[in-house]
Amino acid sequence: MASTSSLPDDTHHIRSTSLPTRAHPIILQAQEEICKFRTWEASISSIPTADSICSALTRLQVLYECVDNVLSLPLTQKALTHNQYTKLVNELLDKSISLMDICGSTRDLVSKVKENARDVQSAMRRRKGEVSLTTSFIKNLKKEAKKAMASLKQIDEKIGDMKPLDLDHHLLSAIKVVRDVGVVRSSVYRSLLLFLSGSAPNSTSTKWSIIQKMIQKKPSAGKDPLEISNKDLECLFQEMENGLECMFRSLIKTRASLLNVLSR
Repeated sequence: MASTSSLPDDTHHIRSTSLPTRAHPIILQAQEEICKFRTWEASISSIPTADSICSALTRLQVLYECVDNVLSLPLTQKALTHNQYTKLVNELLDKSISLMDICGSTRDLVSKVKENARDVQSAMRRRKGEVSLTTSFIKNLKKEAKKAMASLKQIDEKIGDMKPLDLDHHLLSAIKVVRDVGVVRSSVYRSLLLFLSGSAPNSTSTKWSIIQKMIQKKPSAGKDPLEISNKDLECLFQEMENGLECMFRSLIKTRASLLNVLSR
């Protein structure tokens, strides 16, 4: 899993004009979940693996639910309706569109990898060379993954460029939750894209995609290697697709909460 330490720490871009008060229980819960994710992330290898990616996607769903709960709070909604925060809401809305685009394109990449893996499995059954079948695909996959990561970097830079805002204590805490989850999201997306394209740093073999790596996996004694690799691939890609679909729906809910602010 890629470390979040390289991403901009945007907590210094906001400041409070009121005396500190105890945060709302839902915000405290969100902060706790963010801490849990970071503790888990720090305990795993920095090199993306199938297990760490799928686990991260599942954990990220919980964080997105936290963001939606925070933005849906009447206290948050009321605070954001003030004219001084209209620009902030619009910036978050623009960001949500970009994130939905990245989530959708990443989901499409997973689907393409799954389809290619099936083609490789079919070629192996016919005893044909799988490498010639997937070489051009791997090249295009790396290109699309690089494009998606560039878009992700642009979003992170926009967050870092946001000007300081005068926020009350509750809104300060709420926006910090949104931004902290954004840092986690960037880490998960980047790790997933590196994993799919076979470009993870320090990998022992970077020129082959995950498809070849899994197909060349040694089977257990007495079991058909094609059945084992096929089952592994189907489970892996299905779990990734499910995770990305849940994230896409969560982003829609977040956008709906922000649009609700503007309609007040």
